Amino acid sequence: MKMAYKEIGYEVHIIDFNHQNALVAANQGVLDGQLGRIADVKDNYPNLLKVDYPLFDFNLVLLKNCQQCQYEELKSLAIQSSYPAAQSYIERHPFNGDVIKVRNVTAQLNLLTQKRVEGTILLDFLLSTKHPNFNQTAFHKQVLMPMQSYHFVHKRHKAIIPQLTMVLKKLDENGTVHFLKSKYHLTEF
Repeated sequence: MKMAYKEIGYEVHIIDFNHQNALVAANQGVLDGQLGRIADVKDNYPNLLKVDYPLFDFNLVLLKNCQQCQYEELKSLAIQSSYPAAQSYIERHPFNGDVIKVRNVTAQLNLLTQKRVEGTILLDFLLSTKHPNFNQTAFHKQVLMPMQSYHFVHKRHKAIIPQLTMVLKKLDENGTVHFLKSKYHLTEF
């Protein structure tokens, strides 16, 4: 993203911000935008506008303790409160069991491993990047749906969206995006 912004004449500073509060801060204009968010965030954060170029493809997965049971049959799920993808899925596919919201992937996996929940919904790239040594084979993994993440800007920056989209598409066409994803191991999840 820094490269794309530089090409349209902006210097971007990516700051480390509390993930839980980052969407609220961006929606309020405290932050100028958000990197790597699902398209649905626009529903709850109306001041954020999507740059229509998918940055990443990934899967929303259900890890569960039982092989034969289905999502609807589970009695409990753990989801990460700061990632809207799981909450969005639950809203679209009603769940009658208990939903336990936790702060991070580690807590989700601990609850699952300790059998305090029957399943957990998470993003496959978080599992592979934050916990590459986690033994996934001990659980049944079900892909719930493929997803994409996007860059969002605060509405006061609406004017740069067409330029930014054009530059991102150009960087994709000339192979730069693929090169960078490969370099930083962001191609396989």
